[in-house]
Amino acid sequence: MDWMVITRLAIALALGLIIGTERGWQNQQTTAAQAAGIRSFGFVGLLGGLSMLLATALPAAMPMVLAALFLGFSLMVALSYWLTTRSTKDFGMTTEIALLLTFCLGALSVGQYEAEAIAVAVVVAAMLGLKQEIHRSLSQLNRTELQATLQLLLIAVVALPLLPETNIGPWEAVNPRTVGWLVMLIAATSYAGYFAVRFFGERTGLMLTALLGALVSSTAVTISFARMNQHKLSSPRLLGAGISLAAGTMAVRLLIEISVVNTGLLRWLVPPLACLALVPLLAAIWATQSPDQAIASQHTAPTSEPSVKSAVPLGNPLDLKAALFYGGLFTALFVLVRATEAWFGDAGVYLLSAISGITDVDAVSLSLAASAHHGLSEKVAILSILLAVSVNTLVKAGIAITIGGWQLARWSASILLMSLGLSFLVLCLISGLPGG
Repeated sequence: MDWMVITRLAIALALGLIIGTERGWQNQQTTAAQAAGIRSFGFVGLLGGLSMLLATALPAAMPMVLAALFLGFSLMVALSYWLTTRSTKDFGMTTEIALLLTFCLGALSVGQYEAEAIAVAVVVAAMLGLKQEIHRSLSQLNRTELQATLQLLLIAVVALPLLPETNIGPWEAVNPRTVGWLVMLIAATSYAGYFAVRFFGERTGLMLTALLGALVSSTAVTISFARMNQHKLSSPRLLGAGISLAAGTMAVRLLIEISVVNTGLLRWLVPPLACLALVPLLAAIWATQSPDQAIASQHTAPTSEPSVKSAVPLGNPLDLKAALFYGGLFTALFVLVRATEAWFGDAGVYLLSAISGITDVDAVSLSLAASAHHGLSEKVAILSILLAVSVNTLVKAGIAITIGGWQLARWSASILLMSLGLSFLVLCLISGLPGG
């Protein structure tokens, strides 16, 4: 007796039982007594496994045997579907499709793809069980959000795999596949942040709005909170802490993105960027616990004020124009990093980082992190990333002063400058900086 074959047949049976458990429970809830249940699905999984076993016993005719058995089972399912719809007038095909999938998964498990078959079976059972939640989520999507979801999938599964994995262009500075991954990384981060703010923004308060809004754009949070202070819609202390927290979230977001691109830089980037994240977090906790938050009620108009949720303008979570823009930006930055290094040395890279940090810290930081794999000094990459982050943080303080006024800047600027100072101190204390 071949115990390996017995084990695989047992897995085929178990796969059917996994899917059949959900179908059996669903049938009980809908009183669909004639529909296939846990036993039927278990038998179908075992049938798929036995069909694959029979086909492998006849290697010369294996594809034909397996195809004939699957076709015969499909005709039986189709006949059952026809008879069921005649009596119930229910034209849903979910159970029938699940039966065909179960047959295929049973065959895969015996065909030495046990892990893949188990994973697919669990996913299928989850999709069947989450029917109401999936339909409810779809009903809450507007057209723009649906388009953004489809466009993100288009980038991930169509455009990205087609990009070549070769270095091209001046100084061979551009790798199309790397550019595609960076675009995908930022697009996915913005997409997740958009829906986090959409679903949780209004009822979770200013701090969580700042935290989640910074996943989309910490600069947008800064502008929005500064305008709220300009119209006296909340306490300057809370709004200032929210701006600082958004800047801190930007530091965490950047660390996550860089960890995907170049983990070798994290050893030196984590300590200073952690200071940029922890100081605003502690300040936000202190601000929300302070009695000064009661001041918010004195600044808040009773009727016509905008909600916190609508305070952060989210716009489109993703569009192809933005993806193309980021792709062009990354390509240009890759070339500029190598060009400035070749023409002006390290000083040119530092200047480019400072200028780029005024508007966008993600693109230049990810470009530098990726360039460190292709000749750029790790020390230059680390210092340039920190320079871009510092400039971007100072720009946020300037926005708070310009739009929100000195009262808001007193809170936000003091926290931002404190975190920057501590970050610089930690950087000076770090030993073993590459090339330093």
